[in-house]
Amino acid sequence: MNSNVVKSAVVMPRHQLSMQQFGDVFIEALPRHISALKIPGRVITGDQRKAAILAHVDHVSEMQLAMYEVLCHEATQQAQCWAEKSFDAFLTKELVDEGVLKFFNGWNETHKTTSLVSAKIIMRLAADAGAVSLHLQLLYNNVMAHMHEVAKDDFGLGHEGHDGMYEYMTTAFGASRWIERQYAVKACNDFSEFLYKVGVAENKSPLRSHEHKQSILVAMMTSVASELWNGREYNYVAQYIGEKLQAVNPLLRTDLKALRVAKGYVMGHSGEVENRPGLHALAAAQAYCRFADIEFDIGRLKEVMLDYNGRVGNAFRSMHDALSH
Repeated sequence: MNSNVVKSAVVMPRHQLSMQQFGDVFIEALPRHISALKIPGRVITGDQRKAAILAHVDHVSEMQLAMYEVLCHEATQQAQCWAEKSFDAFLTKELVDEGVLKFFNGWNETHKTTSLVSAKIIMRLAADAGAVSLHLQLLYNNVMAHMHEVAKDDFGLGHEGHDGMYEYMTTAFGASRWIERQYAVKACNDFSEFLYKVGVAENKSPLRSHEHKQSILVAMMTSVASELWNGREYNYVAQYIGEKLQAVNPLLRTDLKALRVAKGYVMGHSGEVENRPGLHALAAAQAYCRFADIEFDIGRLKEVMLDYNGRVGNAFRSMHDALSH
């Protein structure tokens, strides 16, 4: 299928809510979100169930202030601007052309934190579990349980069919060729390479070394940054994705099931879906600090979040360039 034959009506962004506004709403409600955060219960046998465990997150008010500072920082503001400009350029495209295919290729690269960071941390924690002292195993298990909550939906343990959702959406757009190498966007590939390096950093260092402990902590903080950014990003585009899909593919106007499947990738990550894993990553990071007897430094979390936002902003800037040429 040629990439330039799928034409649609223009969908004009109405800016119902900006990424900034979505961030404001979430951070304002942060104490409530954290108070409700828990590791779910688990059936052990037919008549026995392990109770849910409320998350233990310290310094909530300081965390709330830090997140506001990150949200309002120039680096985040610029990143959100480029993300919104990219989505706006995508929404107003009439043709599924090379720019759209590059956008889908690049967008996919920016959403690999689960596989490149969170999953690798889970693997590393699992591999190291046998070396954990008996008296620390309860704390360690708590870290792993929170990290499971970070990754489970993306790996299909909490959301059946998740792995195919991106393909369903791009196919509905007539853009299945996005995966071909010629549509790669260098800045986006650089971003996913950064994620990979965070996930594997110091994985061969001694378990009790400062380098090993800090690498695990920074990776968890990166997961926090990613999930909270994603919450704003997906919520922004969710306002328009259904209308855009119907403009591209008019058959979806009468096939509600197909429309639901096509927009499932975006809608399945909108609302509070991404924020919850972000808070589980935060709870995991604090629990890991208690286990490893190291300080949870809110200033360091801010640095990691701002670094992440700056990098993802550069990726969106390149996606915008691809859409504009």
